[in-house]
Amino acid sequence: MNKNPFNLDFDSDKRREIKPLEWEESAVDSLSSVEGFAHDNFIFTAKRLQWILFAVFFIILAKVFYLQVVEGEYYSLFAENNRLRRQVVLAPRGIIKDRAGQVLARNTASFNLIATPFDLKGVDLSRQLQELSEIIDFDASAAEKKIFASSPNSLDMIVIRQDVPLEQSILFETRAPDFLGFSVQKVPVREYLNAESLFHVLGYAALVSEEEFASLNKNFYSAVDFIGKSGIEQMYENYLRGQNGSSQIEVDARGVLVSKLGNQEPQSGNSLILNIDKDLQDFLYRQLKGNGLSKRRSAAVAMNPKTGEVLAFISLPGVDGGKFMRGFTNQEYQKILEDTSLPLFNRVISGTYPPGSTVKPMVALAALEEKVIDEKTEYHDKGVLVISHQFDPSINYNFYGWKRDGLGKVDVKQAIAKSSDIFFYIVSGGYPKQDLPGLGIDRLAAYYRKFNLGKLTGIDLPSEAPGLVPDPEWKKQFYKDDKILSRWYLGDTYHVGIGQGDVLVTPLQVAVWTAAIANRGIAMQPQVMKKVLKGDDANSVLFEQKPQILFDRFVDLRHIKLVQDGMRETVVSGSGRALNTLSITSAGKTGTSQFDGSDPKRTHAWFTAYAPYEDPLIVISVLVEAGGEGSAVSVPVVKEVLRWWSENRYNK
Repeated sequence: MNKNPFNLDFDSDKRREIKPLEWEESAVDSLSSVEGFAHDNFIFTAKRLQWILFAVFFIILAKVFYLQVVEGEYYSLFAENNRLRRQVVLAPRGIIKDRAGQVLARNTASFNLIATPFDLKGVDLSRQLQELSEIIDFDASAAEKKIFASSPNSLDMIVIRQDVPLEQSILFETRAPDFLGFSVQKVPVREYLNAESLFHVLGYAALVSEEEFASLNKNFYSAVDFIGKSGIEQMYENYLRGQNGSSQIEVDARGVLVSKLGNQEPQSGNSLILNIDKDLQDFLYRQLKGNGLSKRRSAAVAMNPKTGEVLAFISLPGVDGGKFMRGFTNQEYQKILEDTSLPLFNRVISGTYPPGSTVKPMVALAALEEKVIDEKTEYHDKGVLVISHQFDPSINYNFYGWKRDGLGKVDVKQAIAKSSDIFFYIVSGGYPKQDLPGLGIDRLAAYYRKFNLGKLTGIDLPSEAPGLVPDPEWKKQFYKDDKILSRWYLGDTYHVGIGQGDVLVTPLQVAVWTAAIANRGIAMQPQVMKKVLKGDDANSVLFEQKPQILFDRFVDLRHIKLVQDGMRETVVSGSGRALNTLSITSAGKTGTSQFDGSDPKRTHAWFTAYAPYEDPLIVISVLVEAGGEGSAVSVPVVKEVLRWWSENRYNK
């Protein structure tokens, strides 16, 4: 049998014969100079002990250094936050009012369920969330993922559920000690009056996202703060947001409140006074929702042509912007995203459409200015213009007017009033068969751009679209892979000259060029915000918007007067004659623009007008998507709005 070399194998008898040494003997013996035994062993043992002690000391020293220097800030914070805690008290956003001081957006109280990751260490989170979801209605699994995504040492609060019902928040307070790391926070949220009507001009504020919070100044924003996301709320965030307050509290090691040590009161944001006329806005909204248009997608804007003040601004459909602060359920938000009518889309400034015949006053001005026509020029509108193929004369192309049997002889004023497509085909592109000159696409496009088409108006709202002014270079680039489509044809110029083809504008741009014509060729930049008040003090103005010229007059006043007369004739005897029964004079232009090449009958309905004709104070432009004829759909809306305005605002 193999013996273990680390065991002494004495038999029992020998063990009994061994006499143990006395202490003195063993001590002397241990100091003897017998080679290879006691002395060398002692030296080895002492050195080894020395190294062990040194290693232990080094480890302790390193640990102390790590705790004090490397992790010192963390443990200091840990200790401090087991005792003192600063809670953010959200500041109410500034009030938004209309030009007369009527409230458009104010604040109301809501409750949010909050989690603090730092206080959730050692907690059975899944069980805790499951029990908590039986008191407050929220998605426990989604909340767990949200909490796990944050640092466990974070003191930044996480919003688990917005807009907790009052009864649920009260029930939570009765059981708060059972849910360490969670709290219900009272927060100020937005309440918008006439929410759908105002949605696209006021916009909305909502909980700051993780991406936004990462880029924000932490001295001004907390992780549970609200921030403007669209409209006026976004554009004037720096004025509307208040200064958050704080509450200094003492908590125990479990994060349970021990006492309140003091408060720093939040400061409300500044108030905004808008140029919007709430009563006009409400009336226009009702007109767009009525007259069989309740399910139509539409846009309308009214402004003062002399100042650029935006008096009304509506894009339909809309939503209640206050819901973004109070919080949507997943089902509610998904329903909005899947809605084919695009209720979040701001049609007034972001929607681009072919403008149809509303461009004809601009084309007339360009042709007059370039001496392509004069006030006496007449063309015979036979209902169709026949153009031969430029390379094969045996092939003809027919360009029809809206009235197939023609309008007869028309001059520039009659062409505007009767909306003669044939007249404006010739004016824009010429007529080779009769050697009649036209502007040509280069000059036509240049004048469109002078009227600010293809550019931003600079309105004080986000997400404005510039639209499109097509020309040969654009087409060449857009269809660069197709040799046929990339070429510019006479027919392209004809289409652009009557607001069809690839030319695209926003409803706001239509209002701006209408205002420029009404205002003797001077366009004012559209402005929604009027002034900012410190707090809600009407006598303390922090900022006041001044009228700005968007573009100055670049055409002869005589030509502007001719075009104004043509737009006036539209109301007297043309497609806008329904307005002729009003107590005030007006001028305007209808438009019916095709947008579906497979079905020419599918058209957008436009009407743009101004009043009074002699001294314009209001411009209103209305678009009804796929509405049909502008004269049948949009004109009645404008008529009723101008009737209301004349009775309630004109000379008041």
